Amino acid sequence: GCYHSMFLPFILIEMERGRPSLFGSVDECTLVIVSAGICAANLVYSNGNNGKEKAVVSTNLCTRGLLTNILCGDFIEVAYPFMDADMRVGLSAYLASGVGTEIIYSDLPRNVLSSAYLPLPLSIWLADDWKRLGLAYLITFAISFLGTLASNLVSRYRRKQKTE
Repeated sequence: GCYHSMFLPFILIEMERGRPSLFGSVDECTLVIVSAGICAANLVYSNGNNGKEKAVVSTNLCTRGLLTNILCGDFIEVAYPFMDADMRVGLSAYLASGVGTEIIYSDLPRNVLSSAYLPLPLSIWLADDWKRLGLAYLITFAISFLGTLASNLVSRYRRKQKTE
């Protein structure tokens, strides 16, 4: 889609001389961290909409997605099925992305240059203003995590109400 044809080339152009990238920070924040938050929430409390066999696959997928995103920053697609299945999860992902990007761009964006294709601690460490970048990542993760968790709780509650 647009990411590979437009956004990724911008990241590569910015990093051409071996320096971190502003678009890399945004990429990490809006895609990788959001996906990690969704995976973490599904591991804590799934929506219970799966049979036992599907639940195991979902747990394995979320575990792999969370670990890959935190350690490598490159498995964002794992969140798409959860976002497609529940509009509330998708909305929390978009909200998290917007808030995180706002924090990154709030004051001297050139101080939070980084990359998405690194382990999360190294990605934060690269930035001159690592505290602000870490805060952006933390808030982004929290919004996507809490939004997914709340959505899963509501889904289970509603399903339980229908069966009673």
